Amino acid sequence: MCGIAGIYRPLRDASDEATVWRMLGRLERRGPDDEGVAVEPCAVLGNRRLAILDLSPAGHQPMVSADGRYVVTFNGEIYNFRELADELGLAAGSLRSHSDTEVLLHAWTRWGAGTMERLVGQWAFAVYDRRSHQLTLTRDRFGEKPLFFQATAARVIFASSLEALLEDRSIPRALDPAALAEYITLRYVVSPRTVLEGVHKLEGGHLLELTTDGSRSERAWYVHPFRGHAGLRPSRAKSAHGFGALLEQSVARCLVSDRPVGVLLSDGIDSNALLAALPECAQSATCFTFRLRGGVESDKPARMSMPGRTLVDVESSREELVEHLDEFCADLTEPVGDMAALATWMIIRSARTRATVFLCGHGGDEVLGGYRLSQDLFRLAMLRRLSALPSKWIAAAIRRHVNGGEELESLRRRLRDAAPAKVADAARFMIDRPLPAEQLFALFSGSLPKDYSYLGTIDRLYQGCPPDATVLDRIQQVLAQTFLSANILSWADSVSMSSSAELRMPYLDRDLVDYVAHLPTAHRVPHWPGRANTKRVLRDWARTRLPSEVMARTKKGFQTGSLEGLLRAIPGSARKRVLGAS
Repeated sequence: MCGIAGIYRPLRDASDEATVWRMLGRLERRGPDDEGVAVEPCAVLGNRRLAILDLSPAGHQPMVSADGRYVVTFNGEIYNFRELADELGLAAGSLRSHSDTEVLLHAWTRWGAGTMERLVGQWAFAVYDRRSHQLTLTRDRFGEKPLFFQATAARVIFASSLEALLEDRSIPRALDPAALAEYITLRYVVSPRTVLEGVHKLEGGHLLELTTDGSRSERAWYVHPFRGHAGLRPSRAKSAHGFGALLEQSVARCLVSDRPVGVLLSDGIDSNALLAALPECAQSATCFTFRLRGGVESDKPARMSMPGRTLVDVESSREELVEHLDEFCADLTEPVGDMAALATWMIIRSARTRATVFLCGHGGDEVLGGYRLSQDLFRLAMLRRLSALPSKWIAAAIRRHVNGGEELESLRRRLRDAAPAKVADAARFMIDRPLPAEQLFALFSGSLPKDYSYLGTIDRLYQGCPPDATVLDRIQQVLAQTFLSANILSWADSVSMSSSAELRMPYLDRDLVDYVAHLPTAHRVPHWPGRANTKRVLRDWARTRLPSEVMARTKKGFQTGSLEGLLRAIPGSARKRVLGAS
């Protein structure tokens, strides 16, 4: 796990080494163990290393391939690197290190960009070809690791954080008004936008190829696989058995580390299922959870009995959260408005002395069909049927459950004219309600930024779903590209790397996601509403493996209170606090 930075300048009309070193200085906490820079004819590549696999100097980066052709700066972990080494016919004695980075270079030498499809893990990396002088930037399937870049006719500059990118003094410090409007609306910014004008995020599952003639080619190497099973329908028992085998495989993969591994534990089914899937060799893994001291007793996570396993409670009072709020916000790689991030930041900060790698349940809801999707799917279907009625009869329901800035009658017609599979498109369905259009309009003094369309990003993403996708498939695909990638994965990377730690998410395993995404939709979320009618395949598998009280528990996040409540506890107005920040 590392921080990466670099500049690609085909004409090499300037020296960029000093800039890259400054960028690395901003990435120190992402990689406190080592640093390095490689100066190539058309590129300067930099790396800050957090040693997880092979703690020796043999894992130094940037790393050069065995044949000398490729140079890579790599951020992430390839969990199946030993499987790939076997597939490549690499004997242990033939390798210079025990790192996944070296195996990645061997894979790239053999398969080129086709390597990504074979990787299981999380990553953002840049690989330079000394023969063609081409640079390729790539990001993992869901965007677990960040990669920001700014491109001009003369050069492309990239880094793991916006802060590092700004060490290139030529990048304007101006906010992008359209991205700011999207952030205010959604509480996060969806790729490829960032809050900085002219700066972009490489989308998850994409690669960007840069060549010496100055051309740039970006394409998706990964397509979200959500497709309801169209052929033979396996039984629920068979689906659960297959899912359980892949979950156990995924958890075992995520334990690959030369540093101590812990588990972030809530009282919900997702993280507890990870414990149930741990192999025997990891049964003693330390678990960490968060409790708000002085909070409402009924909202506190239940303490589970775990024989032979250590459970560490990280407790904080509301006053302590307020005390650390500024530091927490400064550690975010990009702005997000999710208070779960603060609790996770506190846990990892406190647990870092006992572990470097942490497994967590992020992605479980998005992949398996969690949250309140059973209720929402039922509600959307009913609204579509009711949309044939006059607007005044269903006005309250439409205003509450259909997103958009149009007049009520236009929203009703969108629902009425939608095909059953596209009712979520018509409602612009999201897990969290966006800021209403009239409030956003008022914030921008009656005129929205140029090139910004209210919820236009959501429309674009729904339009990008396959035409044969079911309504659940479409919701899950958009959910993965928005709330998961732009929100949860963004802050998860920030809060772990700010403590020089690594967060791993078994539910985002390549094989597990592909398996679940092709199950019949009813094996993810059945047609009838009900609190237990979500993540059905996980519940079917976990029923004999988890205590009944865990299975029956209402979903709860880490208890931190609201951001509004914390800001009210801080002297001075929120406006003054934000505008006065340096």
